[in-house]
Amino acid sequence: MDTSNVIASLALIVSIVAALNSHRAYHHTVGAHDLETTLAFERDKSELLSYVEQSRNLFSGARRELELAQFVLGHEPLVVQQALTSYQGLFTDFLPKLVGAERNATSLWEEIFEWRDKSGRSAFAHHAPRFRASLEHDRVAHEMALKCAAEFNSQMVQAREAFSNGLLG
Repeated sequence: MDTSNVIASLALIVSIVAALNSHRAYHHTVGAHDLETTLAFERDKSELLSYVEQSRNLFSGARRELELAQFVLGHEPLVVQQALTSYQGLFTDFLPKLVGAERNATSLWEEIFEWRDKSGRSAFAHHAPRFRASLEHDRVAHEMALKCAAEFNSQMVQAREAFSNGLLG
């Protein structure tokens, strides 16, 4: 074997080793990129789940407040109840909206939780803005319900005082 064959053989071996190292580096880079995008997706998914959970808790709290007001009103004297009949919409309109908003938030949370890496990224990109807009719409109803509930509670106190002072009845 002459020197040129030895050099060519060594060059071939070095090239094969370099190709193997390049192949490994490529796979490592692809794996690192996949891990990075997976972590970013999971972080964004967790953030959206947290937002949905906060909304659900808001709706649940407002629902409980309205149910309590409805319960208290139901145990007031009939004259007080009649004086507050204009607030029935609070229980017939807002309360069902809050129950629906809470139910919607629960189903959104469950759907988002089920999103997995590859297909979940597409679902996240497609649905996340719509889900946030839906929850924001429900939050408006929540805020209106709380304002109405505060006004109702204020009027309830006034109606009780009027009843106690013999002004109602």
